[in-house]
Amino acid sequence: MDKFPILKRLCKRLYLLSTIIVAAIIFTLYLKSENYLHINDVYIQHDNAIPTIDPYLYKARNRISEASANSNTSLEIKERHQINTSKNVFPNTSEMTLLIVNSSITNSSYYHETNHNNTKYIRSSIDLNNSTYLPSRDINGTHTTSPMAKPVPETCQKFSMKGAKLILLWTPFFGGWDYFPQGNFQFCSHCRNCRITTDRSELRKSDGIIFHARDILLFDLPPVRYPHQRWIFYSLESPPYSDYPGLEHMRNMFNWTMTYRTDSDIVSRYGAIVRNTQPKQIDLQSLQKYFEKKSRSVVWMTSHCPTYGGRDEYVAKLRKYIEVDVYGTCGTSVCPPGDTEKCLQEYADKYKFFLAFENTICKDYITEKLFRNLNYDIIPVVFGGADYDKFVPPNSYIDALSFQSPKHLALFLSGVGNDFELYSNYFKWRENYSIGIINRKECDLCTNLHRKDLKPSSYSDLRKWWVTDSQCRAWKPK
Repeated sequence: MDKFPILKRLCKRLYLLSTIIVAAIIFTLYLKSENYLHINDVYIQHDNAIPTIDPYLYKARNRISEASANSNTSLEIKERHQINTSKNVFPNTSEMTLLIVNSSITNSSYYHETNHNNTKYIRSSIDLNNSTYLPSRDINGTHTTSPMAKPVPETCQKFSMKGAKLILLWTPFFGGWDYFPQGNFQFCSHCRNCRITTDRSELRKSDGIIFHARDILLFDLPPVRYPHQRWIFYSLESPPYSDYPGLEHMRNMFNWTMTYRTDSDIVSRYGAIVRNTQPKQIDLQSLQKYFEKKSRSVVWMTSHCPTYGGRDEYVAKLRKYIEVDVYGTCGTSVCPPGDTEKCLQEYADKYKFFLAFENTICKDYITEKLFRNLNYDIIPVVFGGADYDKFVPPNSYIDALSFQSPKHLALFLSGVGNDFELYSNYFKWRENYSIGIINRKECDLCTNLHRKDLKPSSYSDLRKWWVTDSQCRAWKPK
């Protein structure tokens, strides 16, 4: 080579050039991969506006050929439409600006983006349904979807935090941040390796992001949703007290729901039925002595009046035909904070019936008013939109709305209240069942985040699912 200096220099230059080319290719591939994780594309800046893309609008165009399920394809979509909006006006779907560049598509799935103001959602989707696909199960006789139907994921741990999933509380819960205590995971039977944080700097590392319905602010949303994340809509309040117009524009924003409804992805309840391992003997003699000492008929403890469901009007009619003593901020005296259990025991000692009236009549909506009173020797009278036999034992309650009118209910309560044999029938369920104030939302959510068999999906119209499908109504006298 020393005899051919020109050839030697040429080889060095070719080597240097090839090194540069390889480095450029690697850098280019890196930039393309980062395209899914950074907001480098076009944004829509608009005051108080949350533009929405309906993925069905361009889904047909984006479908790749399904001839080969394992083929990798690249696509480039650029649709730009002029946005003509004014302040406080939400642009419609056709006015949306969309930019997806060099999206890698595998197994006939496709990537799509949705821009909501400054928030960008990037996810791989195989099929977009109105809710996350979850195998079904029966909950107290109710057929519903559930994250617990499949075997426990292999990554679940009981005694270590190895492979822990991170859950970010993006919003408070009525101003407080302790609504998902870390300590609750220790009571989970299988999946305990989940960690709760309120540190927004950990957004990118978070696997689940929780938004409490009453605390969501349109101008305070995360700037990006990463492909591995699940955004969770959380509410224990019924729609009349948790609905707000912004939900209509949050299409495909939430992946999962966590509410009291049985068709939620994670069901969050105030109580549950537990079947006794062995039948319990009911002491009817003690119950009868207790019954004979009761001096009053009906009690109602309430702190909100008036309400959407019309319970105030119902009680006003009811009081014309039977005595009803009202406590709470809407009544004669208030139970001191922290003394609820003491007050309930005092009511059970004195009264025969407790009005467990919900503030709304909505599908599946049952609160602690019913579950906690089932632990006392007093018959709960319910007022709500749930099919109660699916949640609590039959003959453990009296349903006010099953009567023709408040007058008919009053006549029935008077009859039961004067006949111990009839009265005692409402406690026989205790032979086979017990009531627990249980909430498994932490355990179910942690298990769900560890599962790898769930198909990515989102709620295309959350407001319809949450408000319309809840079938809320108000009581009106006939």
